[in-house]
Amino acid sequence: MDSTPNNGKLLFDVGGTFLKAVIADGNGRFVPDTEYSVPMPSDGPREEIEQALIAAVERGMRSAADRGLRIGCTGIAFPGPFDFGLGIPLMTHKFRNIYGISLLDLLRTRTDVGPTMPVLFMHDVNAAMLGEMRCGNARGFANAALIALGTGLGFACCLDGEVQYAPTGSPRITVYKKPFRDGILEDYVAKRGFLRLYGEITGQDTGPSLTVADLGRMAGEGDARARETFATVGGILAAALRDLLVEHGVECLLLGGQISRSFAHMEAALRDGLRDVAGLTRIAPAEHIGEAAFYGLLAQADGSC
Repeated sequence: MDSTPNNGKLLFDVGGTFLKAVIADGNGRFVPDTEYSVPMPSDGPREEIEQALIAAVERGMRSAADRGLRIGCTGIAFPGPFDFGLGIPLMTHKFRNIYGISLLDLLRTRTDVGPTMPVLFMHDVNAAMLGEMRCGNARGFANAALIALGTGLGFACCLDGEVQYAPTGSPRITVYKKPFRDGILEDYVAKRGFLRLYGEITGQDTGPSLTVADLGRMAGEGDARARETFATVGGILAAALRDLLVEHGVECLLLGGQISRSFAHMEAALRDGLRDVAGLTRIAPAEHIGEAAFYGLLAQADGSC
């Protein structure tokens, strides 16, 4: 990594609703008070998504300049499918209105990234996995996996100390489309799954305003039905992942994504369902739930930016 303190890095983590950003200096340290977010709805029109990215870059550049930093590299963690070499989204389930659009060209022609600055695109879950390997709860494990629970379901793993990439740059192993009951696994353990299960347990329509964060708060306050929802998801995850963890000799399983902030309410069921997986010695939330992708981008940028 460039040790020149003035050679900053502008890092982005794109989610389903917001783009988060932070500035790191040339020594790989996050600059205090430079983290910010910009609304970037994944179901928005092309112009809105593009303008959000442009605005985020402009804000970061101004923030760096105000601190006497020069940005020498940009890194972006983005969900997939995505052509990470060319910077082209290939999703149809979200960000569908920028399908096939080169975000790299957008950055080079409409922002101060310009024609020569190195730009790194990385799958968000792979970035989080790498970040946890380098400075999180996966440190010291040769074989580790991270499952990200949020609007969707992500999965990444490292084997023999190396993050496993598909040729496109996405995770080599995916689980979100794994058949489960009357659908796929993502239907049961991502946001919509939690709300669906809670509705089944209560016999009530959850309504559009209820969030998984609400369920986590309710579970923390002792709501038995909310706790049952999390325990049920923990059991589903264990049943769905068990054979995969055994096959690859996974020693460390981490939960990331915003829903993992409620890990305590899933932990007992998850541990119980995986208790006989030989060699699995750590089951825990990611150490850096909100920043793991930033740490991964920094690690990947080492030597390439």
